[in-house]
Amino acid sequence: MTNKTVDQSNLSNQLAVKAGKKFEDFNSVIKKELSDNFQAIKSLVPKHMTPERLARITLTAISRTPKLAECTPASIVGAVMNCATLGLEPNLIGHAYLVPFYNNKVGAMECQFQIGYKGQIDLIRRTGDVSKIYAETVYENDLFVYIKGEDKRLVHVPFDMLHLLDNFIPDRNKDFMDLMIEEAIKDIKNKNPKDQGKAVRYYSAYRLKDGSFDFTTMTVEQSLMHANKFSKSKYNGKLTGPWADHFDSMCKKTCIKEMAKYMPISIEIQEKLALDEAVLKPRKDNGIESDNIFDVDYKVLEDEQGGEDGEPVPSSTETQSQTT
Repeated sequence: MTNKTVDQSNLSNQLAVKAGKKFEDFNSVIKKELSDNFQAIKSLVPKHMTPERLARITLTAISRTPKLAECTPASIVGAVMNCATLGLEPNLIGHAYLVPFYNNKVGAMECQFQIGYKGQIDLIRRTGDVSKIYAETVYENDLFVYIKGEDKRLVHVPFDMLHLLDNFIPDRNKDFMDLMIEEAIKDIKNKNPKDQGKAVRYYSAYRLKDGSFDFTTMTVEQSLMHANKFSKSKYNGKLTGPWADHFDSMCKKTCIKEMAKYMPISIEIQEKLALDEAVLKPRKDNGIESDNIFDVDYKVLEDEQGGEDGEPVPSSTETQSQTT
């Protein structure tokens, strides 16, 4: 009996060539789709972004996340056109992402458009009425006190700056916030911590040009409750995907989304923020057709694309998934 051997290196080369050709073919399809919709994209992009640059960034995103090559070209182009409309680049700085997922409703891989929390901040800033907007993480040994109601106030002093408050003297006759800060300092000193500790809370805040101020804050426990209630990214009852891999960023994003609901910003900006986590497809009239992702069951299949500060992208799991 003759033993047959297989040239593994040759087989690997053949598979690599085949995969490379498939990727090149898909890139050609996407280039054609972008070319066909070039006038529409050109009419949508703001001054700081050209359709040519957007097309290059899109192809780069596809090369970084190979699973996008399995998505329908229409959903990718729709996501790109939405990036153009919002003036957010699908790149690695946390503004927007092209996320591949399997849409059980249509039985095909599609591309989901997702706004990063930095993209949310950018959109809100464009209203022209907001002078400051930000989101932060609070650690257990930071000084963090706040007051709600008519006199909304918030103070956050990171752990490494607490030594500057060693000689803090509160105004006991006038300022209730001073008394809260004094008690918070005492609590921290009693613990005698050596470092900042673990994350315990998240918050987002804004100030308008007229001086108005407000904020939203959530504890780690509240964030987990939100994730378990609204996210379908779970496997055997446990959170997976963005909430598992990039928890801090998802918490900040959730704070901003909750805060934005009550901000005095235009309906136009509210509508743009509502396009987060949607599947969009180009229409013949150069518009964009949106499919509300919250009505779709899908599987997250890839974890290839990430953003600065750990922006959320899907994990490689066989789970029924949806981010919020």
